[in-house]
Amino acid sequence: MAEITQKEKNDDFEVFEKVNQRYFAEIEHSVPHFQQTLFDLQNECYKNWKNAINANVALQKELLGKSGFNFPIPKITQKIIDNVGEEIVKYRLASIKIAISSIESVTKNVKTWNDNANVFVDLNRKIMHNWLSPFIPKSDTQK
Repeated sequence: MAEITQKEKNDDFEVFEKVNQRYFAEIEHSVPHFQQTLFDLQNECYKNWKNAINANVALQKELLGKSGFNFPIPKITQKIIDNVGEEIVKYRLASIKIAISSIESVTKNVKTWNDNANVFVDLNRKIMHNWLSPFIPKSDTQK
């Protein structure tokens, strides 16, 4: 049986490196388009929602005007409607702040992980060498 040289062993990993490069190159190419598509969809959904609400309010206003049932809303009811609207806006702003804070926190954690990736690799390498040391014969030069 022929001995496998260190170079031949390392050549086996070239296929992994090639696949990784191709995979991440594709991600770097496609993700911006994917993000833009999601942003465009979100904008269209927002416009649709806004148009549906505005159209329904206009339709109700027209219906009440033409039917003759256009009675004035009492001031206390107007105030309640206004307060509910104000609370909805406050809730939405608070929700957005919480979501943004959470996203920024996760981003910071991922950045910290990325900044320290080499430290983790070195730590894992030391653990691996420690575990393997009883099974790897020492050469005469290491004694």
